[in-house]
Amino acid sequence: MTVLLALVLVSAGLNYYFSDTYQLSFFQNGFESKVAIFVSLAFLLVVSIINVITSILFKGAPKSFHNPKVAWVVTALLCGTILFFTLWVYPLAEKASYINKVENALAQSEEQQADEEVTVVFMSSEKECFRTSTNNCTNDTYKNAFFLKNNLDTQKEVQVRIRALDSDENELKIIESDIMTLDAGELKLVETEESSDLESIWSRTSFETDKRVRSYESLFRYRDAE
Repeated sequence: MTVLLALVLVSAGLNYYFSDTYQLSFFQNGFESKVAIFVSLAFLLVVSIINVITSILFKGAPKSFHNPKVAWVVTALLCGTILFFTLWVYPLAEKASYINKVENALAQSEEQQADEEVTVVFMSSEKECFRTSTNNCTNDTYKNAFFLKNNLDTQKEVQVRIRALDSDENELKIIESDIMTLDAGELKLVETEESSDLESIWSRTSFETDKRVRSYESLFRYRDAE
């Protein structure tokens, strides 16, 4: 109990810091929260059905063999744990990963800024997949994160066209970003038609490719914000 309380307090402190420093939402968006609740309720329903059937089949059995009250308590604890991790812990880990990408992107943009009005930064090309005995991730696509930074002194509307390349300089994809509004000195994740508005900002990526992106070519345009 003490460990759980400590975990809640530490994670709440980190969440507050991320929200205050990086202007990230304290909670994930409504759609993701609904998915987390649905998963927890689905788990609760399945285990409850199993528990009811078991109680009927083994009615009168010694409590050492099957104790319905204990089974319900364990079910509730497991459901609560799933809900806690999907609503709180996992989003916090994703926030930390996103902030790390932002900090790295800022550092890279400073290194390659030169006299560019807008800096395009390629941050990562990764598969979000857990390898298991039945899944080797070969069919999963690579999720790519690019960032844009406005190096000018005024707010601009910016659009970038990215040509993603593999290790042999073969073209993987050409894609245009949405028209993005960036304040002076602001850095943002490049969002395209493939970026999902249903995901929280820290869960989003720019676009997907079948192979890992190793390099890129880009062309940007900008105008004063209306």
